[in-house]
Amino acid sequence: MKIKEKLEREIINEEILENIKNDLEAILKELMNCLDFNEEKELIIKFNNVRDNYLTLYWISYIGYLKDTKNKKYLETEKIIGKYEPIINNLIYDYYKVLSSSKNKEKLEKFIGKRALAIASNQARLKNDDVISLQTKEKQLYSKYQRLIIGTKFNFLDKEINLSSLSIYYNNDDRDLRKKAYDKRFEILESLEKEIDIIIDELIDVRNTIAKTLGFDSYTDMSFVKMNRLDYSKDDLAIFKEEIKKYVVPLLKLLKEQQRKRLGLEKLEYYDNSYLFNDGNAKIMGDLNDILRKFKVVLKEYSKTSYDLLCMMLDECLIDLDNRENKSNGGITTYLPNYKVPLFIQKFVGLESNITSIFHEFGHSNQLYLSKDLLFHENRWPTFDICEIHSTSMEYLMYPFMDLFFGSDDYKYKIKHLTNSLSLMVNMAIADDFWSCVYDNNLNSEERKKKWLEIREEYNLDSYDTEYFNRGTEYQADTNRIIDPFYTIDYAIDNVLALSFYKKEKESIKDAFDLYIKLCKDGGTLSLKEIIKKYNLDNPFEKDALKNMCNIIKEDIKILSLRRK
Repeated sequence: MKIKEKLEREIINEEILENIKNDLEAILKELMNCLDFNEEKELIIKFNNVRDNYLTLYWISYIGYLKDTKNKKYLETEKIIGKYEPIINNLIYDYYKVLSSSKNKEKLEKFIGKRALAIASNQARLKNDDVISLQTKEKQLYSKYQRLIIGTKFNFLDKEINLSSLSIYYNNDDRDLRKKAYDKRFEILESLEKEIDIIIDELIDVRNTIAKTLGFDSYTDMSFVKMNRLDYSKDDLAIFKEEIKKYVVPLLKLLKEQQRKRLGLEKLEYYDNSYLFNDGNAKIMGDLNDILRKFKVVLKEYSKTSYDLLCMMLDECLIDLDNRENKSNGGITTYLPNYKVPLFIQKFVGLESNITSIFHEFGHSNQLYLSKDLLFHENRWPTFDICEIHSTSMEYLMYPFMDLFFGSDDYKYKIKHLTNSLSLMVNMAIADDFWSCVYDNNLNSEERKKKWLEIREEYNLDSYDTEYFNRGTEYQADTNRIIDPFYTIDYAIDNVLALSFYKKEKESIKDAFDLYIKLCKDGGTLSLKEIIKKYNLDNPFEKDALKNMCNIIKEDIKILSLRRK
């Protein structure tokens, strides 16, 4: 029986979740009164085995829901999980408190790891029974937002589609069709604007109430703890964002001007943003099966472990790339500890960006699989500020092989990917500034719109003179940021570190792959700055750190552009 079939047969109900809760409580009770270290070790292992069982069921339910947001079975399991998630999270915070106050701390650090113990001490600050009902409401709100974005159907070109399906037209060679697609997107988002405003208003209120109950000034401050940012500060982030303004924004504006000239336009409009070449963007060679076959060819030569993983995941149906109705937008990767396997889902619609997403999500899978034998969740799963290094680095490690996927269009893919990497950094910095201001000041809907426009202007980005952009509601469609507003800047930070692998790959593909595999095997055992030091990666928090990176990208795009002549 395939793992996929086993997952579909897993039973998730209140009785099972109640038993998990009771087991965790019983183990915790023993752990709190335990003085003998050997006994403490056994109880920690028992607690984590039960937690792994919970995490497996949690992800089976959530991934099942994302695969089909109208599936009755997973709608029901998500309700059950939603009820127990804050309760079990609180028990995990209790577990962290016990670890951080252990009388056997030195021995414990050797057993579970220095980083894991630091995370435990940090996360213990988030424990409070008074926020359980609020956390349940928080999940209900962002699930409601997801259903609204995914489930809204409309007619376009005589087809009933949703917002995700519109994306296939954004890169179309027909400029009028691109405009129609974007205008339809804006029309639909405008029709949802009031509902989304209400959801965001409630999320801000709930999240700030949770934060203040836990002793934080705002959800912004709480998120720094929640996301385990342990070895850098808000001041470091401020330096990084200033570096983006100083080096990345000017380069991005230069590249946009080059794009305008290539397209022969007086001005780039919003519907030209993703269209970089007057004879069309890079076209994928072959179908999805061809792409996966070629990906296997590359991995077999440079990373046998990664090759075996990809073959296993495909054979066990742990990669879902179908473009189905009611399937969630975007890609997501997770790990099922009871099965010791990663899995990922993504919608493949034939765009060049889908190739990037396949490499990206497999990069996450690679890390999680190579870390599977590390003891404890904290060591297997890197924190948010680290995990995007593995995924984004895989994108850059595939650069030398782009001709397999795009033929003579490979240079177009690289130019667009490098341009998008800069655009991502700017947009993530804007989002981080925006949501920080929103949660710090409890901004209402009108204040949010005004602030969004102000921050975009601070970053000196080109604006488009349309009603949609002028209203300042663009942020409403950023699903990931509504669900997790501060998991934004991590993408920008990790993009800098991933670009270090891009530089290493140009010197030696084999050496870069070998170093990447070593990084993946470290899992979550190192902090961000420890990784930077160990693997000699660029430090995004140093002054002028982005100067060299931008110069390399500028020169590489210049060389790639010569292939058009």
